[in-house]
Amino acid sequence: FQQLCQRRIKHEPIAYIRGEKEFFGLHLYIDNRALDPRADTETLLEWALELLPAGDKAAVLDLGTGSGAVALGLKSQRPAWQITATDASQDALAVAKINRRQFQLIVSNPPYIPEADPHLDALKAEPLSALASGSDGLDDIRHIIAAAPAHLHAGGCLLLEHGWQQADAVCTLLQQAGFSQVRSRRDLAGHQRCSGGRWEA
Repeated sequence: FQQLCQRRIKHEPIAYIRGEKEFFGLHLYIDNRALDPRADTETLLEWALELLPAGDKAAVLDLGTGSGAVALGLKSQRPAWQITATDASQDALAVAKINRRQFQLIVSNPPYIPEADPHLDALKAEPLSALASGSDGLDDIRHIIAAAPAHLHAGGCLLLEHGWQQADAVCTLLQQAGFSQVRSRRDLAGHQRCSGGRWEA
């Protein structure tokens, strides 16, 4: 019991201590090798589920899957979807497969916290590579937006989770890359947490 208390005092997420987390109605195994899934990410899943019909056998890519929470959550609601989940640690093996495929939908909860953000001190128990992305927190998002069109069918959508103050910047990046119907979604706390657009080319 004392050891568990010490872990919590050091700000280790309860999900890591318990080894499990409920996310989108699923009971997931969680440890410090992947980011502790947040309830805010369920906004990303709800939006993705609205975009494509339930009976559609869509090809969907989950970039930066971590624990697999997003991919598993989507699959639990849309069993017919063909979901490919990749992460940085798997990229070397997955790049060839991804480069051959195109998707109707790409969803991603990438790292989006600025590297110098003081809030990172309270998140030391979680992998930094899953949290921080450059000086403004947008390095991974920029890369995904630039690469996504090559992997989207015409009319396909890209949905990204981001920080609550980054919606305007992410929408601008999407528009500059040529995405249409660009908009943001609010999370349960009322913050603009996800942005996305459609690739028409």
